[in-house]
Amino acid sequence: YLRVVHAPTFLRKFASDRRHMKDSAGNWIAHPPAYEPIIAEDGAIHNLDEYIKIGASEVTNVSDDLTHRVLSGKFGGVVTERQLEDLFCNFLIDFPVFSGSHTSN
Repeated sequence: YLRVVHAPTFLRKFASDRRHMKDSAGNWIAHPPAYEPIIAEDGAIHNLDEYIKIGASEVTNVSDDLTHRVLSGKFGGVVTERQLEDLFCNFLIDFPVFSGSHTSN
């Protein structure tokens, strides 16, 4: 399974306080990046685990609902490999600007 998240949503909603970079005693496993931890616009400080957690129970089987979840859900949508292919084919049909086949005047 794969998690697909609309990039603008991800940039607003993702948060990481880097706890995944520490061992059980709180020591750094690796040096943290020089930039500040990422805080979501809603004030969340860590939701990396919600993005990583993927299971069969989260797979959306209805294509319209899947598109909605991917475009608007905080954690996007979980898809099978086949659904991923269908999802992007539908995006190219519904949003031709992504296909590179649009024309401009």
